[in-house]
Amino acid sequence: MSRRTPLALLLLLAAAPAGAAELSITAPPGYVLTPMAPSGEQKARFSLRRPPEADTTCQIAYVPAPQNARMTQEQINALVRSPGWQNVERARLLDRYQILALTPTEVKGRTALEVVADFRPRDGLPERALQVRSYFALIETPAGRTTTVCVAEKAQFEARQAEFRSILQGLSPP
Repeated sequence: MSRRTPLALLLLLAAAPAGAAELSITAPPGYVLTPMAPSGEQKARFSLRRPPEADTTCQIAYVPAPQNARMTQEQINALVRSPGWQNVERARLLDRYQILALTPTEVKGRTALEVVADFRPRDGLPERALQVRSYFALIETPAGRTTTVCVAEKAQFEARQAEFRSILQGLSPP
């Protein structure tokens, strides 16, 4: 595939609240998008990877957030840009990750939070986990949260980060 191929997906999930069933993803060239079974409160979940890679991949998931419905997108954007909200997200990840960067960015009129992190060594953690770096992107909307998590070899991460940002820019969350 030599050009960007829009893979607009309309998920028809009977249990999804109004508006939660639409997640549009434009995959970068060479990536394969595969639906996955949602986990927990997720209403949509996808794997996005470059063949033949097996364990350096991205996952994108959507979770409804009814508490966001009382806010406008502008209010949510201001919240995501606030140091307090960013500190909450940092604290949520600190148990398992060493945070290397935490940066707000804009995605189609929505403020997203990008996080770059490495797994913290701990008992039971596979050695392989210490060889990869993680990229997280969180987008909040009045309907809910769309989370993107990508991993790449530490040695290749800087070059791959542009691809991960392209994935983020290709999202249109509910």
